[in-house]
Formats: sequence, C-alpha cells, structure tokens
Amino acid sequence: MSLAKSRILLIATEEKARFKNALNSGRTVDVQSPDVLATLAKRGADLIVVDLSMGDQLLGYVEELANFGEVPLLGLGEEDENWYRLAGNAHIEGLVGSSASDEALRYAAETHVEKGRFLRGGTGIIGSSIAMQQLRERILMIAATPLSTVLLTGESGAGKDKVAEALHRYSARHNKPFKPINCAAIPENLLENELFGHEKGAYTDAKDRHQGIFEQAQGGTVFLDEIGEMPLSAQVRLLRVLEERKVTRIGGNTALAVDVRVVAATNRDLQEAVGRREFRLDLYHRLKVVELAIPPLRRRSEDIPELVDYFVASLTQEGGKSRFEGFSAASITLLDDYAWPGNVRELRNLVEHLVFLAPRRLVEPDDLLPHLESPPELQRHLPVPTNKSPDQSERELIYFALLDLKREVAELRSRLEQHMSIDQPQRHSETPPQAIYPLSEQPVVPVEDESPRSVDAQAIEPLRSLQEMEKEAILDALQRVGNNRRKAADILGISARTLYRKLKEYGIE
Repeated sequence: MSLAKSRILLIATEEKARFKNALNSGRTVDVQSPDVLATLAKRGADLIVVDLSMGDQLLGYVEELANFGEVPLLGLGEEDENWYRLAGNAHIEGLVGSSASDEALRYAAETHVEKGRFLRGGTGIIGSSIAMQQLRERILMIAATPLSTVLLTGESGAGKDKVAEALHRYSARHNKPFKPINCAAIPENLLENELFGHEKGAYTDAKDRHQGIFEQAQGGTVFLDEIGEMPLSAQVRLLRVLEERKVTRIGGNTALAVDVRVVAATNRDLQEAVGRREFRLDLYHRLKVVELAIPPLRRRSEDIPELVDYFVASLTQEGGKSRFEGFSAASITLLDDYAWPGNVRELRNLVEHLVFLAPRRLVEPDDLLPHLESPPELQRHLPVPTNKSPDQSERELIYFALLDLKREVAELRSRLEQHMSIDQPQRHSETPPQAIYPLSEQPVVPVEDESPRSVDAQAIEPLRSLQEMEKEAILDALQRVGNNRRKAADILGISARTLYRKLKEYGIE
C-alpha cells in the first residue's frame, strides 16, 4: 500500500524534512499551530503524525485533536504524559520510537491509514449503518488484543468470512498464514486429518507425513467456518488443542506446540446444539471468549444502496461491459422490504446477474421479482368504485379523522397523567388525578351544516422531542467528564464514533 495519495497532517518542529521523506506522501501538510489544525482537519485527513519531542508545546493541540478522533493518530517518540493526553480520544492510535528507521515509520503510517479507511467503511466490510460502524470498531479492538479465540455468529451469507479475514489482517499476526476451513464441506472421516495432520503409515493411504491446518497456520490464524457441524470426535481433539496449545498428528505420539488464533463461525444456535448434545459445552465456553454477532442484511437495509454500488464497481472493474444504470425508486423500496434470507451473498448474486443480464438499463420491480425468494407483495393503490357522492366521501373522511384525533388526544392525556404520577407520587394520596384536558364522552358525529371543531393544540403542554432530550444527555455527559469524548461515550452507552456523529448532527463544538 502506498501513501502517495494519502493526506497527512504533520505536527513537528524538528526533523520535518526527515519525516516528510520517510512518509513519502505528496500530500503531507505542516501544521504550524493548534488553530490551523482544525481548519486543515476539516478539509479531510487520512492521518495525523505528532512529534512527541515537542514536549509542552503539544498541550495546545490536545483539545483540538479531541474533535477529530476519527482520524488515526501516530506518535513519533517515547511514551509520556503528553502522548496519553493526545491519544485519549483517538479511535486508532500508534506509537513509533524515536530511533525507528524510515521504513518502520512508513510502515506504521501505511497501517494506520489502512485502518482508518477500514473504519470508515472504505475497504472490506461495507456499510454506513450504525450496526456496521460498531462492528468495524469492535473488529479493530479485538484484532489488536492477544485473545486466542473469537466466535462469530450470524446467518448464512451475512459476511462472517469477511470479518474473520479482517480480524487477521489488522492483528499482529497479519504477516503470518490465514488458513480457513469449512467444517461442513469436508467428510467426517477426513476432517480430523485436515485439522491435525497425520504421520506416515497412520492408515493405509498415509504414504507421507501431512501437516494439518494448525501446523500450517503457525503464528497466524485458523478460521473454522460452520463449526457447529463439526463431529463430536473432532470436537474433543480441538478442545485439547485450544487448552494445551499443542497438536498431535493422527498416528503420532509427539505433541507439537502451535501458536495460532482460532476464529470460529456458525449460523447455528450453539446453546441449543449443546442442549441436544450435538456440541460440547466445554468447547462452546472455550470458543466464546469473545463473541461477535454479524447483523443480517434485513436489519441494516440502509446499507443496500452502498453495497450495490460496491458490487457494481467491482464487477465492472473486472473487465465486463455493462449497460446497468441502477435501480428505480420503486425497486429500492422493494429491496428494502425484502427479507434477504441469503443476506449479502444473495444481494451480490442478484447484482451480478442484473449488471450483465438486466432487460433494461434502469431496473424495475418486475425485473426483480423472478429472482427473489418469497418477495413482498407490491402495493398497488388503484381506484375503487364506492357508489358514493363526493360530499358523502368527504364527510366520512372528516368523521374518521376526528375519531383518530380523539384517540390520539386521549392517549396523550393518559401518558401525561402517568408521567405526573411518577414524578409526584405524593399527590395521589391527597386527591385523585384530574383530567388535564376535558374530553366529551359523547361520540363525534359530523353534521352537514356545521364544520368540525378542531382541538385547541395550545391547551396541551408540548413534550420535548427525543432529539432535545438526546442532545441534553450528551451535553450533561460531556460536562461531567470534562469534555473527554471517549469517557462521555462510555457513560452514554454508545460508541465513540456514534458520539462524534451526534455532536456533528446537533452542532455541539
């Protein structure tokens, strides 16, 4: 990966020339002061590099950097108090020693830029929904730890293999092998051989020694897909490998030490499988050190347009010519309402078909229906004869509108009375609750000669909107922790990335 097209902001006083040369980016910009940092960062940045030898001069940058926690931060120098202050709000942070070579500095910069792009959804796992943003944050967090096992759960086609690859790519094991194996695709009598290997002469056809997946992935990652389909005999041997970090080949007596991270994936409910004695309870607990649930596509339908664009771009870049121009508004509505039993895999297959074989440039719902399993029914609002005069139809509409209004006001009154009973319970012991807004118990019947009376909206005290309450909660949390945004996010129970988005949405500086 090259930094040539990356925009890097450099905060340094000494050795600027050396840092610029090492970073090898044509878009490295000097940051002269904290005031300039905000202006430059708002124009877009892939990385902020800070020379920690500046000492106390960096204190002025601490507050400004807190506003740009989504931009990766790379420190040059030794760990000190200033570094902790600078890195306190950054999602992605790293440190390179002052004696590091130019190659080490460049490699660290490339790694951080790549992580930043991944966090923004630019590579690998596509989608701007909150669920996918939080998933990418957790992937980066887990990948950086020494955890030996991770369990991925989710429906078939949701993208568990992509998550496993990302956990490997952004871990310290990234330069070691990544070995995937599908436990459901290999016959039971061959699975143990593939996992653990065998010695020469272990059985009739064993003419040579064979290394299993665990040996082949030494220092790297083993991805066990569809682990819920693993036979019990293999589960016993796998548990021993996870507990002892050693593997014994079939037909052998020597236990060989292995250093691997095991990422297991399943679309089954392993707890139910344990109850049916189809999966070992001890292995289930050993795998579930960390569990990542991959959301199905129907729960993040807002990502569909982005996924479609990504698939179309990748398919057309492979050399294929297409007249595909996209989906009509009605088609997008149909895609949003569809349950997607095959998840992202089903969407990709559908897009691949339409890119090259769609009957017209702009895809319509009729073009989609033959390719969808149990598609939702199209809503067709056609005129229906009622044999009523226009005046009669209009009076009926007014009548039903008044009934709806009465019901809504009654519900609002009930909620307000309940709210007051919670805030002021002592009043209930003195006098019974009174109606806030009196309503007639007589049914509302429209009269031709009289216009319907409207409810006086000013008689009901307006409630604060959810947005107002959310903004107030964010401001209160920030005040409690001295504007430390990461701590505020923890108090609010949301991710730091979500908090930054909310701050921008409400205009909170």
